[in-house]
Amino acid sequence: MTDRVDGGCLCGAVRYSASPQEGTAYYCHCRDCQLGSASAFHVAVFSDLTAFELLSGELTTYAKQADSGRMVERKFCTQCGAPICWTGEGFPDVVILSLSSLDDPEGYAPVHEGWTEKALSWARISQNIMSFSGRPVRQNYLLDSSEKET
Repeated sequence: MTDRVDGGCLCGAVRYSASPQEGTAYYCHCRDCQLGSASAFHVAVFSDLTAFELLSGELTTYAKQADSGRMVERKFCTQCGAPICWTGEGFPDVVILSLSSLDDPEGYAPVHEGWTEKALSWARISQNIMSFSGRPVRQNYLLDSSEKET
C-alpha cells in the first residue's frame, strides 16, 4: 500500500498526509519506544520522508541518542502530546509513523517485532512473525526473511 493516507492526533489539531510503505509495519519493544508510546511496545510503519506532509497543527520534537548512538527525533502534537512520527540518523529519507495515528491503520499489519530482549514478559506479540532480539535487519526498508532471529 503506497497510496496516500491521512492521519492525526488525539485532539485533532495535527493532521498529516503520508504514503506508508507496504510490508514495513512493525512492533518495537525497546525501552525508548515503551516510554515514548506510554505502552509495552510501539507500533509503527515507514513512509518516505518526501511523502510526509503536515496539513495542520504543530509538532514538537524531542531528540535523544538511541542505543545505536544515533540521534532520533520523536514528534508529538503540541496540544495533546499524541505521538505522530519520528525520524533518525539510522533511517535516512524515511519518516516512521505511529501506526495508531493513521485514520485507518487496519491495512498495515506488522511484519515483525524488534528488540524482543527488552520485551515485557507478558507483551510478546506472536511466534508467527519475524522476531529480532535487537534492532531488526533491514534491506531497502523491508525485512529479509533469511535474517530472522527467534
